[in-house]
Amino acid sequence: MSRKILNVEESLKHIQNSNGKLYFLCLMVGLITGVIVSFYRYALHIFNVLRETFVSPATLHNYPFLIKIWCLFLVVGFFIDFLYRKYPRTSGSGIPQVKGIILGTVHYKHWFAQLIAKFVGGLFGIGAGLSLGREGPSVQLGSYVATGIAKSFHCNRVDENYLITSGASAGLAGAFGAPLAGVMFSLEELHKFLTAKLIICIFVASIASDFIGRRFFGMDTSFSMLAHYPKDINPYLQFALYILFGVIIAFFGKLFTVTLVKTQNLFQGIKISRWMKVVFVMSTSFLLCLVLPEVTGGGHELVESLPHLQQGILFLFFVFVIKLLFTSISYATGFAGGIFLPMLVLGAILGKIFALILLSVFPFTPEMIVHFMVLGMVGYFVSVVRAPITGAVLILEMTGSFDHLLALVTVSVVAFYVTALLKLAPVYDILYERMPKDDIEETHDVESMGKTLIVVPVAAESYLDGKKISEVEWGEEVLVVALRRSELEKIPKGDTVMQSGDNIVLLLPESIVAEVKEKLLQKGIE
Repeated sequence: MSRKILNVEESLKHIQNSNGKLYFLCLMVGLITGVIVSFYRYALHIFNVLRETFVSPATLHNYPFLIKIWCLFLVVGFFIDFLYRKYPRTSGSGIPQVKGIILGTVHYKHWFAQLIAKFVGGLFGIGAGLSLGREGPSVQLGSYVATGIAKSFHCNRVDENYLITSGASAGLAGAFGAPLAGVMFSLEELHKFLTAKLIICIFVASIASDFIGRRFFGMDTSFSMLAHYPKDINPYLQFALYILFGVIIAFFGKLFTVTLVKTQNLFQGIKISRWMKVVFVMSTSFLLCLVLPEVTGGGHELVESLPHLQQGILFLFFVFVIKLLFTSISYATGFAGGIFLPMLVLGAILGKIFALILLSVFPFTPEMIVHFMVLGMVGYFVSVVRAPITGAVLILEMTGSFDHLLALVTVSVVAFYVTALLKLAPVYDILYERMPKDDIEETHDVESMGKTLIVVPVAAESYLDGKKISEVEWGEEVLVVALRRSELEKIPKGDTVMQSGDNIVLLLPESIVAEVKEKLLQKGIE
């Protein structure tokens, strides 16, 4: 494979200037992703309805029918496992894979086949009751669409990364009907730096995807809960409760991450055949569909039904534990499905438990239940993912109520800070580190690869902030070719001091991009 060595001057202009073609391609990515994700959401709804119709507590006494359904669950499990083994990059959430694509450590060899496998695998797995979410697969589906368009239009590496980030944003926007959350998630979790060009790209893709999704599902918000802000409570007491709740939910967030990782280790470490593990997981899903259907599937219906459930605190805590364990077991299989939605469900359960405790102590109105369910979702998400802006924006868009903004931000900040004190890394970073990476020599003809450019933002109080360029070990084959400060572009020298807000442009061989990015990440440089 021959590659033309990029002209540095032209490439710098390409990075800095707007590009109408790129924005058009982002629009294409958003529209196509919106269609695919909307079909995915609709198909999941149909599968969930079928599961709840034929496998429920009402069918417990029809033993011959149950045996047939159990066998069907096993067949579905073996089929999903076949897809997983044939296309291992389609496993799990898909968000760590997208991070790997952007970093250059993962490559889609057969993007269209993997797109189909991800779609079908996620559909059958979640449809069979596994406690997995639709958002991770939707994000990865968007990245597959972006990869296909980038290859079809022969985009360079820089534009391809923009398209992939846009596709991921469009996937999340389409999954939840939350375009702003899709934008913030891409900035906070995937690309991790901000440029005007990137903002336009992901906004175009997210809005296009959301537009398509609303043609399918209407203008209603994802959660149809009536959440009212409790205005009659002393504001000082409110903030005290928000801080207390943020602290508590941070510890439960650590519990989620630890449980997820430990279950993965246990699942992989058990010395039994893979097919026996599949039988165990699918049988567990089948039994839970019969006796405790609330914990099966993503859990969207459970969140909407929680305000109306009459069960007490002990039952809710039991549901929380089973949902947590089943989510961890489901994810440990490697089957296509995310943890995003199950996290929100677990947070909503904790929020209701906390609200019920408050109602037993204070003369609050029942509207406090839904209020703390909303806070629980954002707090749990932030404590696990460590993306506070995304969490707050996501819940605001999914509930359609901005009355909770101050409370959401308070709980998010507290949960974020306490989680940092607990020294818990973001869950997607952990999953990315545990994910097998591609060997670049196996996927590319290294001899024929050219050079490329990467942009390194200088964040406030980061490793680069205040350092001279000569004081940083960039690497033997890495050349610092430009420094952009505000609207000005400077030719860097060894004694040039980097400042917060600068963008450093590096020229390096494509073969070492992933290695350099990994070293920068280890130093806290995004």
